[in-house]
Amino acid sequence: MKTWAKIGVGCLVVLLLFCILAIVGGLITGKKLTDLVGGIGGARQMAKDVKALEQLDKTYDFTPPEDGNVSEERLQGYITAATRVKQAMAPYQGWLKEHEAKGHDQKGDWKDVKKALTLSATLVSAMRQGLEDAKMSSREFRWIEGEMKAASHESGGEGPTDAQRQMVESSVKVLEEQMNAPNTTAEAKAQIQGQIDRLQATLAEAGGPVSNNRALYLKYQEELVACDLDEFSGIKVQ
Repeated sequence: MKTWAKIGVGCLVVLLLFCILAIVGGLITGKKLTDLVGGIGGARQMAKDVKALEQLDKTYDFTPPEDGNVSEERLQGYITAATRVKQAMAPYQGWLKEHEAKGHDQKGDWKDVKKALTLSATLVSAMRQGLEDAKMSSREFRWIEGEMKAASHESGGEGPTDAQRQMVESSVKVLEEQMNAPNTTAEAKAQIQGQIDRLQATLAEAGGPVSNNRALYLKYQEELVACDLDEFSGIKVQ
């Protein structure tokens, strides 16, 4: 199981392997399970893809940068890989949620076992292709995933709310009327203009400062939400 956890694909493969164990329960002997796996071509291809993923980890050895900043180029690669996996999993979404809802104490049939293996093979193949295209290791993939999830919970960068904007605009309008009144002195106009400038500056800074990763998350938020793999993952293994 450690090998699967090492691959780190939103841990979907781990979910499916647990699903297989739950479906089989105690009714299938080790020999029968071996015969089943060995007889499915997808399982053999999956083994090859797992080796390819392990080779990618060696080829694109990754150490997180000291500043913890994700580069935009690598984030784009992550999105490409995650999107490929999400698209591969989409046709099975209903089946996965159905088996998550059943829990691990209910047994299924041989058809469920074969479908789980086929799904596992589809997943691993999609991840291998995605990481190869991005020239990325599974470790870097998991790191970027974690950094973006952390950035999604940071504050700042959203900009002022409608209520804040309306309040400042209303205040500025009143001050401008005072400044343009016939009896307003030059000194008073300067003071009022200073108040207007401070209000507008406060509005501009309402979103607060943002980190590099937060800025990237906000820029690619739509794509990151679309390729989020968590909805398929009932079991998380770090």
